[in-house]
Parts: sequence; structure tokens; C-alpha cells
Amino acid sequence: MKPKQGAPLPQVQVPDIDRCIQTLVAEKTCSAAACIASVGGRIFHRGIYGCAVAPPPVRRVALDTYFDLGALTQPLATGLAAMELASRGRIDLGASLATTLPEFRDPKFAPITIDMLLDHTSGFPASRDFWKDIAAEEAKLRPELKTMGTRKSVAKVRKRIAELRFDAEAGTKVIPSDIGFMVLGWIIESIIETPLDVFLQREVYRELGLDQTLLFVRHDEPPPKVGPRRVFAATEQSDWREKLLQGHVQDSNAWAMGGVAGHAGLFGNVDAVWRLVHALWETYSGSGRSFLAGPVRRFWTRSKRFRGTTRTLAWDTPPAHHAQAGKRFSLNSVGLAASNGCTIWVDLATDIIGVVLTNAAHPTLDGKEDALNKFRPRVYELIAKHGEALPPDPAKAVGAAAFYTPPLAGSGGNIATIRKPGR
Repeated sequence: MKPKQGAPLPQVQVPDIDRCIQTLVAEKTCSAAACIASVGGRIFHRGIYGCAVAPPPVRRVALDTYFDLGALTQPLATGLAAMELASRGRIDLGASLATTLPEFRDPKFAPITIDMLLDHTSGFPASRDFWKDIAAEEAKLRPELKTMGTRKSVAKVRKRIAELRFDAEAGTKVIPSDIGFMVLGWIIESIIETPLDVFLQREVYRELGLDQTLLFVRHDEPPPKVGPRRVFAATEQSDWREKLLQGHVQDSNAWAMGGVAGHAGLFGNVDAVWRLVHALWETYSGSGRSFLAGPVRRFWTRSKRFRGTTRTLAWDTPPAHHAQAGKRFSLNSVGLAASNGCTIWVDLATDIIGVVLTNAAHPTLDGKEDALNKFRPRVYELIAKHGEALPPDPAKAVGAAAFYTPPLAGSGGNIATIRKPGR
């Protein structure tokens, strides 16, 4: 069923997909999960499973439950912001890192370009526990002098990153790097002269009606106003923060910097994630005007930096073997699989979109890698199987008709909106 403009998303479920996700919850790999699957914009599965916190007590989740999106922050927030700035001519993706932030003016950063941060070929290490360094440095300070957990810690993290040794020569190896996206987030903020989350809320998410359903949670400020009923799926039981994390970002480095970072910190419900990905797919396929088609196509095209890479700008594509998207999603697919079980895959050959969100980090991710590695291909093979079985959409415009389709206007949850002049 294809949702009408501005209408609520349909309630439809496929028993096979239901059973697959219910098994994941029953085996305690996660306490909550959500899934939306569509083909050509027509949703054929939309379900929510489990409870926000592992029982007791039992609190059932609803489709508006917010999940910590983990590494999906990179394509859905930081990468999206970079794409928007590129479409406006405000960022040069080929610019050297040495021409950006003061901390990186050293000649050793000259070979790294901004697009290398996006396709994870910068040579930066995957991650470091910067939060531990800050905690040790501030251990004897009075509480009012500590920066841990606030944006004041950003300067300390930037200084430490500038002193890191590279794990590879720039442009020669893919190293999925949280650090690269931290740096990218700061570069974007230096250009827009406003915090990353504020820019996204005001100039990207709001135009899609998603500014209340995709958000960062700043824990050093009042909680976000996202309606009278706000439920977050719990993540880990944190020893060092001495509490169960629910509504605060799980990633320790992102938390140490106040909850907003280029690599992690985005929360969203499954409807919002699907609407955003669907808007990107519409633009790519020529049937939508939410974004500019050129930048979307560039970000959804596999990098040619060196042979064998699966990466695009901010996104990933399936490898030829052992793909997390399963065996039925074509190699002409884009998506990303986060370690916490949240995944997105878009098959550009069949127009099938699958969004699966889980809180597998609850109460810990330890020992769950094998279960998630088996679950992801299985659920996406089921999504592809049922999507392929649906007949073509006779209402879908193609060719010249698709190119000249006027933009869809509206607000308040619309899938596509008119872009502002000059964008």
C-alpha cells in the first residue's frame, strides 16, 4: 500500500518477517525492534516488537518509539549535511583537511580530503576512548570545572585527534572510522557556524516534517520537546555512567561531548527513518524533489578510489559474498549496518527499501554479534522475497513523465516538500 501525501503510514504486516523479528526478541538479542519494508514507495510491512526495557517491568513499544540509531547517524545526519552543503556549493568535498580546522593545519593532514572522511579512506583509526582520557584528566577537578558530558569537551577531543598516528596512508585502505566522522561534523559546523543538530533540524529535517522525529538529545540541556508521549528504547547498562541508558546516547565519546557528534547521537523512530530514506530514493529515481538529484546520485555511487571497496560517500554497498543485506538484495544497493542492529538497505535495481531498528545494545552487546550476523541477512532476504512478489505500481511515473513530475507540497510528516528558493 502506497501512502498518500500527508497520510499516516499503513498498518500492514508479513507473517514471515514478523516471525523472524519476534524470534530475535524472544532470544533476547534485543528487547525492542521495528521494521518497515516497501517497494516503489508502497509499504508492505510495518511492525513494532517487544518492550522498551527488558522486563520486568514490561512497557510495550509503539511505532513512535525512539531508537538510538548508532552509526546510522553518519549517513542520516553528518553525511546528509555534507550532501546538502555540497548541493549548495558551500563545501568542496575534494578540499584538503589541512585547509579546514586549525588543529589540522599540519602538513601530515594535507593528503586527506573531505570525501576521504566520507568514504572511510582517510587513514584515521576506527576509534579511541577519548572519554577515558577526559575522565582521567578531570578526575581531581571540582564538579563545576569539569567539561565531561558537555560540548566544552570537544576542544579536548579535537586536540587528541590532531595528535593521533594514522593507521593507513590516505586513500589506500577502508577503515570504518568514527574519528573521521567526528572531524567531518566539526568541519560542517565551521562552515555553517551553528551546531550540527541545529542545522539539520532547521534546514533539512523540518522540510520533510521530521524535525520532531529525528533528533539529537543534548543531555546538558533541557530534554527535546517531541510531544506529550516520548518513549526511548533502552540501550546499555553503563557501569561508568552508573545507570541504564534510555534517551541518552550510548556511544561514550558522543556522550562525553554533550550528546551531539558527527559519528553518533541521532535518535529516531522507524517511520521517520523510512520517510527520510524514501525521500532520498524518490530523488534518486527521479520521482521526488526533496533533494537535488546530482548529489544524491553521487553519494549513492560506489567509490572508485581503489578496486574492491564497497563504500560510497557516507553509505555502504553489499559485497559479492556474505552480505549483511542477504543474497536477494542486488549489488546495486546502498545502506549501512550499525553494530547495535539498526540497518538500512535500499535496492536501486528493484526499488525495495528495508529499515530495521533494534536496541541490541540492551543491556549489553556482548555475545550478540553472531546472532545479529545471522539475523540481518535473513530478515532482508525475506523483505526482498516479498517485495519482489508484488506487482509493478501502475501509478509510478517513468521516463519523461517522472522527470517532469512537479514537487509535492505540504508539511507535517509529508514525504516530499517544496525546496526553499536558492537550494
